[in-house]
Amino acid sequence: MQTKNQLKLFKVFTIKYLIIILLGVIAASFSSASNSDDFLFIKTSGIIHPLDEVSVFCNGSGSLTVSDSKGRMYFKTPASGNISFKAGGASGTQKITFYDKKGIVKQTETFTLEAATALNDGGKFTELFNICYNGMLADNSENGEIKWKGTSYKFFVPWDLDNSNVMNGIQYFSPYGNGLTDLLRESQRKDGMIWSFVRTNHDDYHYYETAYGPINFFEKDQEAWFVRQPVDNHSDYCYVNMFYKHWKASGDTEWMKKTIASAALALDYCFTDSIRWSKRFQLLKRPYCIDSWDFQVDDKYTPAAPISPTMVIVPGKTKYGVFFGDNTGYFEACNQVAEMYDYMGEKAKAAIYRKRGEDIMLNLTKLSWNGNYFTHFIDEDSTVKRDLGVDEKSQIAQSNMYSINRGLPHEMNAAIIKTYQKLRENLPNGSPGEWYAIYPPFEKGFGSHDEKWQYMNGGVAGHAIGELARGAYENGYESYASDILYRLLDLGEKYGNKIWFSYTGSIPPAPPAPKFKTVDISKQANMDLWDKGAANVFTWMNTDKSSGNDMRGLPVGIQTFQNIDFNVIDPGKNQRKSVIAVSILKGFPRQIEVQVNDTAGAVYLLHSSSDNVPSNVAGGVTFVYSDGNEASQYLFKNKDVTNWWFSDLKNERAGVAWWGPNLKSTKVGVCWTAIDNPNPKKTIKKLIFSAPLEGGIYAVLGVTLADRAFYIPTRGESFGGPDNWAAANGMAALIEGLAGVKNTSLAYENVKLSPRWSSANVDSVNVTANLAASNGYVTYQYKNDRKSKEISLLITGSGKEINVHILLPENSESVQSVTVNNQLKDFKITKIESSKYVDFTISTDEVKSISIKYQ
Repeated sequence: MQTKNQLKLFKVFTIKYLIIILLGVIAASFSSASNSDDFLFIKTSGIIHPLDEVSVFCNGSGSLTVSDSKGRMYFKTPASGNISFKAGGASGTQKITFYDKKGIVKQTETFTLEAATALNDGGKFTELFNICYNGMLADNSENGEIKWKGTSYKFFVPWDLDNSNVMNGIQYFSPYGNGLTDLLRESQRKDGMIWSFVRTNHDDYHYYETAYGPINFFEKDQEAWFVRQPVDNHSDYCYVNMFYKHWKASGDTEWMKKTIASAALALDYCFTDSIRWSKRFQLLKRPYCIDSWDFQVDDKYTPAAPISPTMVIVPGKTKYGVFFGDNTGYFEACNQVAEMYDYMGEKAKAAIYRKRGEDIMLNLTKLSWNGNYFTHFIDEDSTVKRDLGVDEKSQIAQSNMYSINRGLPHEMNAAIIKTYQKLRENLPNGSPGEWYAIYPPFEKGFGSHDEKWQYMNGGVAGHAIGELARGAYENGYESYASDILYRLLDLGEKYGNKIWFSYTGSIPPAPPAPKFKTVDISKQANMDLWDKGAANVFTWMNTDKSSGNDMRGLPVGIQTFQNIDFNVIDPGKNQRKSVIAVSILKGFPRQIEVQVNDTAGAVYLLHSSSDNVPSNVAGGVTFVYSDGNEASQYLFKNKDVTNWWFSDLKNERAGVAWWGPNLKSTKVGVCWTAIDNPNPKKTIKKLIFSAPLEGGIYAVLGVTLADRAFYIPTRGESFGGPDNWAAANGMAALIEGLAGVKNTSLAYENVKLSPRWSSANVDSVNVTANLAASNGYVTYQYKNDRKSKEISLLITGSGKEINVHILLPENSESVQSVTVNNQLKDFKITKIESSKYVDFTISTDEVKSISIKYQ
């Protein structure tokens, strides 16, 4: 990938290099060969990119041609003097040929054309491109390869669902789209079932072997182990999706022919297996999950199981139903298999899967479509009446966003998009956007896997944002789609220049500041802040008297440290007794009790630890309640407290409260920590502070009660699947949606080019989309002159034909003319919703300069 600055530097370097060399060559050539018909060539030392200008100089006359790496001539001109041309055609080694007047080849030179995927608008979409690119490559936790039965298989994520989605964006940069498909084909079960994921034997498999082995969803050999998530009914169509995407990107038809039977068998498995197919509804079925995820509801209908009842199925007892996303995904996969069979000339087989897909959509529409979106889940057993704390029919599930890119009728897509536009107007507090995994979330049934507003239960699906944008671009909602991408960029910049898989779905406003009440510890104090001490009073941390190594600089009295009120006892007013100290050291008490007799939502401690505590436990605190019950917890070093020399601690619940110098060190300090009361409605009779059992001193300088639990601001980032999935779908929305480069055949041989930059108010942009598996590419430069009302494009590519479908600016009324290389071109105006496009077709036999004048 090249950033904006890298692209600019390269172009300046190339042009400067050519000019310098050209001047030298001209001077030399005319002094020695002014009457010759010889040719002098300028050969660059760098890589040329599509639409870069290449210059040569000819001392003589004849003709010049330029051919691409496929041998196709895309430039021809009389050759005399300085000649410049725009590089284009298929990438790789290109050839410049010089002919004399008789047509005899006098000399050839070559250069390398490299067409790396890039997008440069000089602004926000270059930033989003870079965030998505880095996000796809930075999330390497599961990227890699598996060696199995003598073959190495490369993948992006070892889960088929995840890997298939990552391919949406990473196909523009990596050629390794076939690895997981090949591995799953070779390991496919005889009945057609596809595994959900695969691991090597270096990973611990025992849970899966124990939980899934007895129900035949786990297999292992000497090199790897394979798992099918029992509730999952998407792995089979995801396998087809992966297979199809790589075939389209690579153009490798022989590989496709090798794999097509396996893909068909995978679809047949879902269609025939009793745990995957609903005879009642004639649709795919699964247990009740949130969307397509692999954990199911935990309610009165969930049968008991030896282990992980929400993750397994119990034959004869598990309740099933129809989740729409399985079926729209299966519908798309049927059409993909049909397309591949058609390509092979096997029309009868193609018809089988096309008809199956049609039947699926007909049955699904009757059952699940409510006129605006698909109902999330419909139980197969009509006697099942679940209590999940939400009106399930009102819930909008994320697979609606995915479904608009699966070949549904335009009317359905438009209705779904409008649903999300309406949802945007009615978002809960602190919502990052309308792209929910499910909304409203469940109040019951999924607590063990998902708390409310997180991940799948009301989290915002970062991985689906790009999908909604891509679908909105295709269906006439371009301004909404561009607004989505602008907001996606805002999220990326807000949370670490990264697109997260999931975001917190609702962040309520912060509560009022707590009300504090300090607790008097003057009667229990047994240690001085200074190095003085007294009878039965320890010096600070038992240091030598008059050493100057103490905490004398700490302010005393009522103090506010880090917005927390504490009462620090003045040792001069309390017989040198300022601090509670507990230790197993000789002479120290092992426990000290502090009377409280009050309620509290949280207890704040001002405390410290000696630097000679050998273990991680600095001390302990026990809440003793008026009803006789107790609750205890350890206080850990470097989490709740740290030692007093060079104190350094910072986390959500603890930190350095105060620091300053003493006579021996430039930095000594004490810490604060917040401990939520485990039983806030009960009266705390007393607190018991306990010593660390392995040595050292634990010291308490202040105790404060608060009327509410400690508030930790909710993180905007949630958790869940791999973030490279989210980045990849964002990249796909940029390349295929906004930039509008869509592969309609194989390896960009035929392209639908739909630049939609006017919807984003972008007037100038350079785009290259390259399918790395084949190096098929399209490059264009787009400019919109609003003043003269003219859109101009320079276009080249590796394929044969481009169907141009350019979005007109919002307020344009008509098109006056279209010219291609200064020749008038027939065109037509098409409308999608209220959007207007100008349509025409061009070949890619040469670099094309296009002008569209509109009113």
